[in-house]
Amino acid sequence: MLIYNQQINDSAEKGGKVVNMLNKIKFSYKVADSQDNLFTPNHTKFKCKIKVNGVQWTFDYQCNTNYMYPTLKDCMECVLEDMMSYDNVHNVIDFCNEFGYADAQGLKAYKGCKKASKALHRLFTDSELDELWDEIEGD
Repeated sequence: MLIYNQQINDSAEKGGKVVNMLNKIKFSYKVADSQDNLFTPNHTKFKCKIKVNGVQWTFDYQCNTNYMYPTLKDCMECVLEDMMSYDNVHNVIDFCNEFGYADAQGLKAYKGCKKASKALHRLFTDSELDELWDEIEGD
């Protein structure tokens, strides 16, 4: 079983502004016990945990370990995109139309994005989420 802990310790300076939202997040992951519902047979499912100011959230993340392992930045980018996908639609019908779902998978994806949104809004303020997105997309 692989268990990994990561915290980015050095802050980067960009345009005179210290970028450090990722520094505030403690991140760890381990291979999930269940390897069902994988994107492809080459993917591995991980249980990832982020912790901010004593509040934590655990979520699934998949990647092809022939090429990469989970990183804080990659995981945060994925869950932020899920959050925005949920936050930018009015309901499950709009979500399914926006992302081309026409079956039960749409409802499952909608619920997953809703869960990410609720968790991230619990961990961060709106301003912090904006800063985090800017930091991730700025690299």
